[in-house]
Amino acid sequence: MTFTRPVSNPATHATIKIKPVILSGLIMAMALLSACSTVSVEKQASAKTISAQRGNIVTDNELSTDTASALLSAGLNEQACFQQFDLCLMQLTDSMLNENYRPALAVFSELHYARARQLADSKECQNALTRPPLDPYYANAPLSYDESESQQKNTDECLINYQSQLFDAIKSSYTYLFYDSLAHDFEGADKVKSQSQAKNRIPSDIDIQTQDIYNAASNDVITQLYQSVDGTNKLMGKTEVDYLPMSTASQDTSKQEAIANRASLNGKPTDQIEVMKVQVDRYNLNIFMPNESNYLKNAQKQTSALADLVSTYELRLSGLNSISKRPGLGISLVASLDDRYTTTVRQLLVSSLSGQLNKDTVDGKKDDSAPSSRIYPTGHLLMTGLIKPAGDSVLDTLSSHQLDIHLYNPYRSESATILGDDYPLAANFSAGYGLWLAENQLDGVGYLNLITRQKQASLPKLFMLEPYDPDKRVIIMVHGLASSPATWVNLTNDIFNDDKLRDNYQVWQIFYPTNLPILENRYQIQELINSTYQQTDPEGQNRASKNSVIISHSMGGIISRMMLSDDNLANNLDALEDKNLLENSSKRRVDDMLKKAFANDDLRNRFELHTLPQVDTAIFLSSPFQGTDYADRWFTRALRRIVYLPVGLVKTVTDNVATLAIQGDLAQNPLGALYLQNGASQLSDKSSFIQLTKDISINDRITYHSIIANNDADITNGLAQMQPGGARIDLSQEVSEEDSSENASNGPASESESESISEPLVAAVTVDEDISQALTERLSDGIVPYTSAHLEGAASETVINGGHSIQENPQTVLTLRQILHEQLQQ
Repeated sequence: MTFTRPVSNPATHATIKIKPVILSGLIMAMALLSACSTVSVEKQASAKTISAQRGNIVTDNELSTDTASALLSAGLNEQACFQQFDLCLMQLTDSMLNENYRPALAVFSELHYARARQLADSKECQNALTRPPLDPYYANAPLSYDESESQQKNTDECLINYQSQLFDAIKSSYTYLFYDSLAHDFEGADKVKSQSQAKNRIPSDIDIQTQDIYNAASNDVITQLYQSVDGTNKLMGKTEVDYLPMSTASQDTSKQEAIANRASLNGKPTDQIEVMKVQVDRYNLNIFMPNESNYLKNAQKQTSALADLVSTYELRLSGLNSISKRPGLGISLVASLDDRYTTTVRQLLVSSLSGQLNKDTVDGKKDDSAPSSRIYPTGHLLMTGLIKPAGDSVLDTLSSHQLDIHLYNPYRSESATILGDDYPLAANFSAGYGLWLAENQLDGVGYLNLITRQKQASLPKLFMLEPYDPDKRVIIMVHGLASSPATWVNLTNDIFNDDKLRDNYQVWQIFYPTNLPILENRYQIQELINSTYQQTDPEGQNRASKNSVIISHSMGGIISRMMLSDDNLANNLDALEDKNLLENSSKRRVDDMLKKAFANDDLRNRFELHTLPQVDTAIFLSSPFQGTDYADRWFTRALRRIVYLPVGLVKTVTDNVATLAIQGDLAQNPLGALYLQNGASQLSDKSSFIQLTKDISINDRITYHSIIANNDADITNGLAQMQPGGARIDLSQEVSEEDSSENASNGPASESESESISEPLVAAVTVDEDISQALTERLSDGIVPYTSAHLEGAASETVINGGHSIQENPQTVLTLRQILHEQLQQ
């Protein structure tokens, strides 16, 4: 390498002066060149990448990356595309040179749905929802005739365009999803790929996005269609509805027919029956419903059809431990029926003030003394909506103007057949249950039934949580004192969430006033259950009339045990006589009159117990079969004074006892206490009722289980050490860092102390051996002691760590589900 020594030369000096300028220019040029680069690489969270890949017009209100890329590749601007939509689709079609046409269908379906959304939000389409002016002389006065005509024309055109875009979105997404089953009758179709390979492909992000578009567009069509038919929404304009006659259908639209829910037409209940034809512009929509009386009788115009059809897309259910869903095609809907029964605190207060029983008798319509009048089939029908465009080939489907709308009962129909193949149907099983709980103030009514002074008795009611299914076993749930069916929310929802239990069980819930004498409640509830089985299956041949299960809590367990016994309580009445009666002639006379009253037919039926023939399994939760001293403490005694017993109830049983009741308070009489004490008082371990019933026997063919609460964690841990094989550890709560640091601050611990600090609590123990007497005397949930809840001969006994309301405990629900699974295998 040669180094040159600088010389004193003017040229050289000039050159030296110019070099910084050249260097600056080079730097600027390089900066400009780097600025021309359109690609940069940055790291981002994987969740953001996945969200960008899977988002589309349905989830993010923006076009998916695939659709946006397709527009860019065709040189199309998104905003310009929607301004000239038809021209945009033509140019986009010309730009797609790939022989596999399937991705194009996904792009078109999203563009059609995005255009439909844009039109729905436009001023022209929104004019269809505009109400008449409130004040014709003010700023919102009506338009002139010419202005009104012009506006109406623009609105009609917008609505027709909106409807067409929705239908096109459905057809394009449907064709994409079922491309492999359709004939490929268009130029350039890729016919090489075999159907077997296509069916086994892993669903891509585009598959999921397109299914979302298919469901969302179907949701808009079905919900707006029924709203338009009802006249409350005009986004489906110019609809012509034709209700189809069903001459062969059962003409019995009575409540009894609704309870039984039999197939209305010849065939299976799962058959789809065409009930309505709707013409929307140039499209013909055919509506099909399940062949079940509960559905078909509500599909006729004269019965207000489906009064309130709501999509689960529009529902946010809170207060449930989980939402029971089944993935699949279609949209989940809930139809609320016009004649559904509701119970609210306001209704109870009105009935109490007026001396009436319920809203029906307030209107003078009927008396609810007959058990059949207090059986309530579900008022919320679940449906899964699926739209099938006509056509067996791609081009036929895309050009079709006929769409078949199928509404399935998701309890009976798990799948639907499309082009010869079966596909799973989506469902939301919590939706109807959630709506029922939300509009019925069950807890409030349960408390008020206990403490509200009523001239007449509010008698027990039975609620079916789904349409009656003859092929599913029945679970009967009976709540406890001052409670309601709302107490079973976690258990019921978990049954819906368990595929096997949901497919094999249906739930009936009893709602009864807990202020009535327990003997009367037992009689009325059993009459109600017998009447329900009789109306649903008179011959007793259905699966639903066999192997039923009763689940009961607290006072409900006492009532349920009596419904599973064949003892005659009248044989034990002599044991209740008060020895002091012999010393007082007036008391003896009252006692004789009570014995005579109990001998009549009406009361004898209350004392003669008979096992429900349909039930073979019972589960008792913290039930005080031997009573509880909790009912005799000062605060519960004070509460018992405001628990009123309807005098009218006693008169319906026997006039003799009613006369005695008017003469004075006979609640202290051992015999009179059986019918002249309220249910809360009768839970006392000193009450006549407990003395009469504590030793009754359960029918030998009944398998029964006990779940008992214990509110002392140390005792539960001790029990687990005695029976480690049946223990379940409590992982429902984490150990706080403060507790750990507090233990550490106390200084170094011994090895045994360290073990005790880290030892987890026990959530539940399944008892399979005898418990020592010393331990059982200390076991209690704070209200009911173990010695009162324990039943000899139980198939299983589980102690749950918690208070008296264990029906809400996840460990209790898990134990109940395990028992139900075992019962299915027997």
